[in-house]
Amino acid sequence: MALRPVRSAPASAPADAPWPVLVVDDDPDMHAMTRVLLRDLSYQGRPFEVVSAYSAAEARRILAERPDIPVALLDVVMETADAGLILVEHIRRDLGNNRLAIVLRTGQPGEAPEREVMQAYDINDYRGKTDLTAQKLFTALVGGLRSWTNLTTIETLNATLEQRVEERTGELDRARRFAENLVDMLPHPVWTKDTDGGLQIHNRAFRDLFDLPAGGLTMPVALEELDRVTDRAVLADGLNRLALEATLDIDGDQRTVMISKGLLTGEAGGPSGTIGLITDITERKRMERQLLQSATTDDLTGTRNRRAFFAAAEQEVERSARYGNAVSVVMMDLDFFKQVNDQHGHAMGDRALRAAAEALRANLREVDILGRLGGEEFAALLPETGLAGALEVAERLRQAIAAITLPLGADQPPLTLTASLGVAERAAAETAVDKMLARADGALYRAKAQGRNRVTA
Repeated sequence: MALRPVRSAPASAPADAPWPVLVVDDDPDMHAMTRVLLRDLSYQGRPFEVVSAYSAAEARRILAERPDIPVALLDVVMETADAGLILVEHIRRDLGNNRLAIVLRTGQPGEAPEREVMQAYDINDYRGKTDLTAQKLFTALVGGLRSWTNLTTIETLNATLEQRVEERTGELDRARRFAENLVDMLPHPVWTKDTDGGLQIHNRAFRDLFDLPAGGLTMPVALEELDRVTDRAVLADGLNRLALEATLDIDGDQRTVMISKGLLTGEAGGPSGTIGLITDITERKRMERQLLQSATTDDLTGTRNRRAFFAAAEQEVERSARYGNAVSVVMMDLDFFKQVNDQHGHAMGDRALRAAAEALRANLREVDILGRLGGEEFAALLPETGLAGALEVAERLRQAIAAITLPLGADQPPLTLTASLGVAERAAAETAVDKMLARADGALYRAKAQGRNRVTA
């Protein structure tokens, strides 16, 4: 009996071998930057190794020789405007490589139809080059490595089973038991279904996640509808792989997961069912939120930090200039704040800053952008607000700060605060925030020169 050729999975790398990451970009700086970002990062105790290709043609040669590469960071525009997308088709269709996680990177974010590209070219992620910070790059790589590892394990299992069935028909039952035990040992929830939607196999991790009995074959309610939708997509389009992020309500516990679905084929090559795999990314998402919070928030006051304020303000001023809308800024500085620290200590100074920030927040809209620029200086950008309205808001903020009282002790009167405020509106020709902030800062200094505790434009 002739055996059909079975595509083998990549050979296992040594436990401490670097993870190879293919960078396909005609810009040498992107290779250098990626190496710098990955230099101190590791996953599962293994560092990252950048494998460089400076053209799509060079990437083809590397991929033909290196089936062990799990993740590729791929530029769109190289030899041609769509060289990157053509390479994706080559990887998926010609090489039949559905394990490789592809992160498409472009230097012109927003100009390509990201959603259509994600669906049409079977890529895992779509990012602008300037958007890939070390943390976001690490997050994308870890997601790709987890998907690659799990799919490689399953493909190895399928290849092993197919070869065993072809070689020794009499060992079919033993091979099936081996497969089920191996799937049962996988750390991620896995399940298979037939083409009629009947649940065939689920492993121990699947049962533990949804608290199911070992012998039952009932699809959990939390997954049922999403499973039907993804099954239809996989079976209708003959997809080898479909991946999506979802939130599952499991007995009141909201879990963020990555669901990977694939097509199972029978001996004749037609679809025999679907296989699904769940990766719980709840903790990863929580860490991302914490990192974002840490990167954009002033630890003491909870307002935006200087960098985050300027980034948000710049976007709002650009939007205002594009649509011809009014926008104003208020600069605020607590009066004689050094005396608070000198006379009452830095702990009381911190209390005063927190109280001031809370008073400002309470008197601003949700759409207003509040930030601490440093020390005792704050700024608020007011969208859709002209100079007259901004002056009213600034006066309200001045009064709110003046109303603050902080107890100092039984024998001392409470500490009170005042602030000087400067206001400026975007001029018609301005498209950046810098000049408007400079005018508001100048108005702030005039307010201090005129006696403090006042608003000046």
